[in-house]
Amino acid sequence: MSLTVIQTGANLQLVNESGILSPNLSLPAGVTLRTDLPPRFTVFGRFVVLVNTPSQPLTIDSYGVVRLLCPRPPRLTPILAPVAGGGLSGTYGGVRYTFVTVDPVSGSLISESDYSPASSITAPVILTGQFLGVSDIDISPDAITGRRLYRPTTLGAVLFQWVDLDGDVLTSTQDDLADAGLSLVASPILGTPPDLTLIAEWRSRLWGVDRKIVDELRFSDTGRQYSWSPFNDLPVPTVGSDNLGIRGLMSRRESLGVGRQNQLSAVTGTDTTNFAISKLSQNCGILSQETIAVYRDVAYFLWEDGVYSWSDAGIQCISDGDTNVNTYGTSVTGLHGRVRSWFATDDYFNRGRFQYAFAHVDPIRNKYRLFLNPAGSQTAIQWVEYDLNEHTWWGPHITGAMTPTSVFILLDGQLVQRPTIGGSDFNLYREQDLRTDGTSTPIVMDVILKRYDMAEPDIDKYWGQLSIVGKAQTTGALSINIVVGELNATSQFTITWDMTQSRQRLSRMGTGKHLQLELVDGEVGQDVEIYGIEVAPVNVLGRR
Repeated sequence: MSLTVIQTGANLQLVNESGILSPNLSLPAGVTLRTDLPPRFTVFGRFVVLVNTPSQPLTIDSYGVVRLLCPRPPRLTPILAPVAGGGLSGTYGGVRYTFVTVDPVSGSLISESDYSPASSITAPVILTGQFLGVSDIDISPDAITGRRLYRPTTLGAVLFQWVDLDGDVLTSTQDDLADAGLSLVASPILGTPPDLTLIAEWRSRLWGVDRKIVDELRFSDTGRQYSWSPFNDLPVPTVGSDNLGIRGLMSRRESLGVGRQNQLSAVTGTDTTNFAISKLSQNCGILSQETIAVYRDVAYFLWEDGVYSWSDAGIQCISDGDTNVNTYGTSVTGLHGRVRSWFATDDYFNRGRFQYAFAHVDPIRNKYRLFLNPAGSQTAIQWVEYDLNEHTWWGPHITGAMTPTSVFILLDGQLVQRPTIGGSDFNLYREQDLRTDGTSTPIVMDVILKRYDMAEPDIDKYWGQLSIVGKAQTTGALSINIVVGELNATSQFTITWDMTQSRQRLSRMGTGKHLQLELVDGEVGQDVEIYGIEVAPVNVLGRR
């Protein structure tokens, strides 16, 4: 069974392959989810990591158990004392401990907090055949499974794992384990993750941005999602240039893209010894993390004047110079040609809300699908699609079934990736073969063909009989609105193609300089497949 975790309002839920939602998942005590910000998820190992909306970063496992990404560190300093009856001898100080969460089934470590303050080094405890006693061990305010104590060897400074204290009740313990019995590996580097707003996985590490320190890229230790050393940070150029800081992260195979509003940079390297950040562009950036989609090692994202791709070939604006095939809901205003005006003018979309746009790649239809607010609106949502194979743009599209608020991939029962849309009505929606919104609302096909002038725009012509060839359907009738005349002519009359016929000859078009056809079908669940349209004869009449 496959499960997907989503945020619905102020709750977390799991969605199974049938689209059925689980009851609300239980959040850790004291943790709340904001509803005025988009949730940001990434997968790390067997956990989903959630940031931006929770008051503390969270992990969710496949059973729906929600935990803190890292418990808060202990506050109390441990106190050492000799206890009679043991067999340990030596001089000891600098003992520290952590809060841990261990998987009850596998015994594997899920999370470990940062270290407590160290016990006194200047006044160490001297033992002669005794137990080393530890008291004042803090109790965690978070849900943990135990405390882990670390100590050095006699007169040493390097910490080694020493004793695990199960539960969160006892505040003291004692042990006489010999130095030779300590762990052979020194204590790990630990650290508390910041209040993250962005999250990504790259090079087996988590990468993110602090809500307050917006110019620095923070990253975790290798393989430890809970370990965030304060020394693991990279300042992103140009520090202090704006108040927004880092706006987006793009994880590709060999580099991690980092986007400010007007700048793109890339992190390269393999570990902390050679991580480096360099500028890619000073004239392009990221407006919304939610518009970023990485597919087959190519990143797609929205900027102020269009949609861009970042690949091994560099940064390219893919909305300049591609073909626009417009299938706009119930009306069509665009023409064949470039789609730069979609993003660079205020005629189509509300550019002031580009920062709230969201997108994904549909791996079934191989399209980058981008959701935007139409011009003049802050509530309605339309979307456009970029065909990754044909390099063509399609849209804008609109639906009457709901208002999209999010989009993600959901695995079905056969583990096939299915694009899924979250609606403002708290329902999930998925594309279906039936041409309807929901079960009964028709999806109107409305296509305006170009204006034909036979390369003689100022000469009157006689436009003869229209014939149309297509796939015969069991039912259906396609309306064809005819425009004949000058360039500014509007619809003059409408004819109908009986779609139960694979070929039909219709009426004559008339006289005028230009001819334009609009094809409209608003029937419930009706397929339309046209192979060709012909007007014959076309005779030149002359110039008046």
